[in-house]
Amino acid sequence: MKLTKIAEKTFVKILLFVLICMIWGSTWFVIKLGLKDLPVLFSLSLRFLTASVVLLVILKLFNIQIPINEKQIYLYLYLTLFSFLFPFSLVYWAEVTIPSNLASILFSTMPFFAAIFSRIFLKEELNFLQQTGLVLGFIGVALIFRIDTKHFGGDVLFQNSRFLLSMVAVLVSAFLNASVLIMVKKYGMGIHPLAINFIPLSLSGIILFIISSIIEDWSSIKFGVNGVGSVIYLGVFGSIVTFTIYYWLLRKVPAVIMSLTAFLTPVFAVLIGVFIGGEVITSNIIFGATFVLIGMLFVNSSLILKNFNRRKIISEKDANH
Repeated sequence: MKLTKIAEKTFVKILLFVLICMIWGSTWFVIKLGLKDLPVLFSLSLRFLTASVVLLVILKLFNIQIPINEKQIYLYLYLTLFSFLFPFSLVYWAEVTIPSNLASILFSTMPFFAAIFSRIFLKEELNFLQQTGLVLGFIGVALIFRIDTKHFGGDVLFQNSRFLLSMVAVLVSAFLNASVLIMVKKYGMGIHPLAINFIPLSLSGIILFIISSIIEDWSSIKFGVNGVGSVIYLGVFGSIVTFTIYYWLLRKVPAVIMSLTAFLTPVFAVLIGVFIGGEVITSNIIFGATFVLIGMLFVNSSLILKNFNRRKIISEKDANH
């Protein structure tokens, strides 16, 4: 049986869907592992450079062109700063202090920010469920921020401040990434999803490597299993493999199903962080995460309703025939 025929089977699509959720969920813990051996910016720069090399090979292999004109150059620069350089730097810096499971939950607020940006800049209406989802999401965040840092060894005031600042950093990262979705929707819809990220990935990797060489202490670098393994895993599987599978599935599976990756990824991240990484999770985080995840489903309600209506129309047409 040919590989393409196997790939079209439903169980293979389900397997690939679960696989990308698991890989994306695991990246949060793998980031934390890598930071045991490598400085923040150095680790991140190697991840981006590794991903850009693999991506270049894929682009050449499938003859995917990278369009470049004045408008696209500005888009690539925006993506460099607000999709990769700043957001990932904030997440990596935050994970030096906070558990990976907490970071993943806070970052899952991105759909809320995207919904707000869509309303402001794209003039997209938010239905009642979406508005309710936004409220639930931010109630969840408020609950999470009522965390007692003593559970994480934060008895000293400075540690408490650093912990809370790290939580804010992840939220800012989600905010910046949400703005990227709007920019891509406005100016990058005609660009292949793999091609659109090559220049931003490469530029981010180079810039971070240079900054790291100036401000970070490279004498503390350990090229051990944690450091090297995290760079390879995050650069290849956490970036390119998942991204490629995701956009392949997006052509084969309803968008409403694919939107659930945003819901399932933090679930896997929490399970991996707690049961494999031995991380602490408090009742505040659990209750807050529940509100955030339910809110996320409500915010994605437009996709669910749109998919339901489309299926209803198709069913009615079939009945008429």
